[in-house]
Amino acid sequence: MKELRACKKCRRITTELRCPYCGGETTLEWHGYVFIVNKELSQIAKEMNLENGEFAIRVR
Repeated sequence: MKELRACKKCRRITTELRCPYCGGETTLEWHGYVFIVNKELSQIAKEMNLENGEFAIRVR
């Protein structure tokens, strides 16, 4: 099973070496996990300016 990685640019969670969403470099050094299902109803998505999907809270 591949390890979960986070994009250094957009913070999306993926298993790829390059982010399939923005093309940025990914890393294994990340903390926290946010899953946005409906960005219109999510206060966290509004505050963090996120779309629907899986995101790391902090990426190193």
